[in-house]
Amino acid sequence: MKLGSNVVVRTYQAEHGGLVFESALTRRQKTLRSRLTALAVIVAVAVSAGLLQHFNDSPAPSGSAAQSSGVYSAAR
Repeated sequence: MKLGSNVVVRTYQAEHGGLVFESALTRRQKTLRSRLTALAVIVAVAVSAGLLQHFNDSPAPSGSAAQSSGVYSAAR
């Protein structure tokens, strides 16, 4: 852990009588973390939607029995 101006260190008295040191994120670090998490979720949803669209747009194999048997496909 690097100590600097962006690290908050809190101390409190533990049950055993000694001091306990705890580091906490600053408001800026919390904001950055939540924005990166939101960005990761957006990217994951976009990639999964693109992958599903790719499979939906892919033509069925030419020897498919489902095409010739008259079965309705909801994906088309």
